[in-house]
Amino acid sequence: MVDPKTSGNAYFDDEFCHETFSGLALSNPGPNVPCTVGAPAGNVAAYVNSFSPYTNTPSALTYKWARLTLKQNGTVGGATVDATQPASAQVCFQSAANQEIPLSLVPGGPYASCSAAQAAGQDASPIYIVTSLAVTPRGSRRMGQYEVAGLTFSPPGGALGLDGPGATFSPRPSSNNYFINGNDSGASGYTSSGGTGTCLPSGPAQVPAISTGDAAGDTAITNTLTANPNRSTRYTGYGGTPSVVNAGTGAGGTGQFGGAWSSPAQLDNLVNTLANVADVTYSCGIGAACSPGGPVGTNASPQITYVDGDFNFGNGSGAGILVVTGTLSFTGNASFNGLILVIGQGAVSESGGGNGGFNGTIFIAKTHSSTSPYLELATLASPLMSWNGGGNSDIQYNSCWANIGNNMRFTVVAMREEMY
Repeated sequence: MVDPKTSGNAYFDDEFCHETFSGLALSNPGPNVPCTVGAPAGNVAAYVNSFSPYTNTPSALTYKWARLTLKQNGTVGGATVDATQPASAQVCFQSAANQEIPLSLVPGGPYASCSAAQAAGQDASPIYIVTSLAVTPRGSRRMGQYEVAGLTFSPPGGALGLDGPGATFSPRPSSNNYFINGNDSGASGYTSSGGTGTCLPSGPAQVPAISTGDAAGDTAITNTLTANPNRSTRYTGYGGTPSVVNAGTGAGGTGQFGGAWSSPAQLDNLVNTLANVADVTYSCGIGAACSPGGPVGTNASPQITYVDGDFNFGNGSGAGILVVTGTLSFTGNASFNGLILVIGQGAVSESGGGNGGFNGTIFIAKTHSSTSPYLELATLASPLMSWNGGGNSDIQYNSCWANIGNNMRFTVVAMREEMY
């Protein structure tokens, strides 16, 4: 029987005592010396049999066991993630910044766990340390260790985010029925829009209908909307009516577009991360829009769709995460449930009337120049959203759909081979 916690077993976990976990007082024999005492039985969860393909057949993988633990600040070889924080602090992964951070430093805390911080809308997913022992038929042994985290794709709060200076929002729908609502429609809104399974709303219950990157964008868009009182009341959420809020870091801003959301380099890093894990990729080009060749995700099976260039979504529908580096175009009957990130050229254009709608969040940022070779900018430029049509189209903020991508994909944060 494979029992890695019991000394004397042929496949004993002789590495565990070299790791540091709060509440476990294990004797560390020093570098390059195998452990003789395993993990306390009371701290070990019930074993789960492998469901990998070919288990219990001659074609089975040579791994004898895999151990799964949550990472703490001082877990790995005594090397802390941040020496200023307690060694017992749980460590979280921030997808946007591509970095590890002790739970005690996650903004908005304190939180009970990384999962709790993530549920509150923070970019902070738990990091799992996966340790596994492989033994070949000839007896050679190898123990590998991987740090794995679920990727978090949660934009700053807002039904429509226009990040960068001097944002332009040009609504010209002929119907007063069009609206943007920053009040979270929650679990009921998730279900009524086709969501499957259960989803717990996360983050604030009310966000701005439109978030801008600076005061100038806030003022310009507010003036545009208040010029037509019948329509301005259709933009509801945090910050009054019309609900337009400066989320930038400048004077009067809320700072939500700070940190990883204020730099072209960091936003492009997020785009590259999504490109690497996308279910479907389209290589189009700037000025050479392409159209979907198939579903862009469904409510029952949301997907990550990455488009390098301009994308003509038309009157299609989809669910999950849609990333477009060029201009995103669609008609009034288009619908999407989830998170739309238009990062690169930072432009969205809708034309024609219809009854489509968007549940979740749309986020737009201009991180690249408008002319070839479309170089990355040093600072964000002005994002654009233009709307020319009518009908009942809308953007409804829903935290369940906006966070649908959280933990949809897991990534290896670090890897190493243990020599014990």
